[in-house]
Amino acid sequence: MPDTPLIKKHQALGATLTLSEGWQVPANFGNPATEHLASRESAAVIDLSHRGKLRFSGPDTPKFLHGMLSNRAEDLLPGEGVYSTFLTRQGKFVADLYLYRKPESFDAILAPGMAAVLSEAIDMYIIMDQVEVEDISISQAALGLFGPESQKILKGAGLDPGELPEHGHIDIEGITIAREPWTGDEGYLLTIPIERSENLWDALLKGGAIPAGLTAFETLTLEAGTPLFGLDMNSNINPMQAGLETTAIDFEKGCYIGQEVIAKIKYLGQVNRGLCGIRLIGEQIPPTGARVEANGEEVGSVTRAAYCPTEGQTLAFALLHRKAMDTGCQVSVHDGDISLNGEVTTLPFYKN
Repeated sequence: MPDTPLIKKHQALGATLTLSEGWQVPANFGNPATEHLASRESAAVIDLSHRGKLRFSGPDTPKFLHGMLSNRAEDLLPGEGVYSTFLTRQGKFVADLYLYRKPESFDAILAPGMAAVLSEAIDMYIIMDQVEVEDISISQAALGLFGPESQKILKGAGLDPGELPEHGHIDIEGITIAREPWTGDEGYLLTIPIERSENLWDALLKGGAIPAGLTAFETLTLEAGTPLFGLDMNSNINPMQAGLETTAIDFEKGCYIGQEVIAKIKYLGQVNRGLCGIRLIGEQIPPTGARVEANGEEVGSVTRAAYCPTEGQTLAFALLHRKAMDTGCQVSVHDGDISLNGEVTTLPFYKN
């Protein structure tokens, strides 16, 4: 996979680079905490070009996607979007995705490295349907602009999105601007052909956006209770366990792959384990996989944890047994020399 098309811009700003699914992208621009707080107080721009991107087209696409995905697709109008998932027949994740209806196509934004996975998995079901799937991950850059000043900065760059609902989007001069408050504040995802990405980056910085890296993106989304596929969610769990019942599933839309399993959990049962938030006491940061205990019994493991500047403490996502999922449950987290006490809390941690 290539570097982000903005690699030279990042190097000029002294970015510390990291590898994500084969892409070199900024981890930070010197101070992740400052970048995090800039997003809370004004606005930060984050290079998300390494995220997967697919384009679905063809006359049968609306009906086809409606029968494949956990959220509605067929009745979406151009400019509308949804958060959705594609599942196995057992109801477990293949991928999560943000789906945007365009006049002639549907564009999907996925977690890094997941475009090829979803394309291959969904292609199995394209038999007689007139549906084409194009991987546009390399040809399209993606920037996240997050924070209370983000709309003002877009207006100053001549890219006023107007008042969009969540997942709503508009195309302005070949730039798709989708409203995605992933960090808990106002936010937008901008996708643009790579040859124009440097000009867009410069315009956002000129307008006052602070450059931020993936470290800040992860702490911002953690505070906001936004799970990330590959970190907090994977192919071993289902969207009900990930807490996506109200955001990525339409229980009235009819059949889709894995629908029977999800419906049974909804109407007949409960999850045996689920993704929860934990507020930890202490300065240590437990790694992914750290053991979580309640009443001396192992009840799960940490998916990710970090010190989060807005909340001023260490927060964690953890996949916990249902006996430890209740708000207020006292837990402890252990890994080697790390031992921390904490409390299961409601999500999101950060409330604007």
